[in-house]
Amino acid sequence: MWRTRTPLYAALFDLDGVIIDTRTATKEALRTLALAAATPVDSAALDACVLLPPVDALESLGVPEAREAYRDQFDDALSLAIGRLRVFDAVVAGMAALAEAGAGLGIVTAQARDRLLYLLPPAVKELVDVVIAHEDAPAKPAPDGILAACTHLGVPAERALFVGDTPTDVQAAHAAGVLAVGAGWGFAGPTVLSTEGVDVLLTEPDQVGPRVLRHLGGRPIRPAITP
Repeated sequence: MWRTRTPLYAALFDLDGVIIDTRTATKEALRTLALAAATPVDSAALDACVLLPPVDALESLGVPEAREAYRDQFDDALSLAIGRLRVFDAVVAGMAALAEAGAGLGIVTAQARDRLLYLLPPAVKELVDVVIAHEDAPAKPAPDGILAACTHLGVPAERALFVGDTPTDVQAAHAAGVLAVGAGWGFAGPTVLSTEGVDVLLTEPDQVGPRVLRHLGGRPIRPAITP
């Protein structure tokens, strides 16, 4: 998204579970790799590990040489399982409204950049000013990706927010000194996000929008952790 001036705020978003729903596809990809390794697959175990990074999830499922399996097979399994990707359209509409209100938009995701070719919705691609992918910064809960996005946008942490749906998203936002906004419709759910200490909890996708910016004023500022 082309801009003629530095944005007033930064509104940063996780991708999976916040903008797009990849839970079903991720579970199916994990199931495929586990079956290929002749590892018994339990539905409850899949539900429990879908929040984990894929390598950790494969290890949890008992897949031998999980890192190699992830490197060599996960992308193909995920692209086959992705099917008709569900996009949270209300979130995209809220992002557009945030941009109109003077916010610079960014995505900070654990997904590899190559995977974004089929995961990032075209409408979102047109809106965002910066995308920090897996290769660009240490994984959350490290704050590096969020801080890199803020630097790119030229916005200090005290005027930035990060919308995420997992405990590691909340931890990364806190470590970066930005407002931690919880997406209760995502992977972890509102109870987990509340327990983690999210600053603002949204329960529905249509709550994303300029009204979230009011929480930036007068809040206690957490010092950012310098990478």
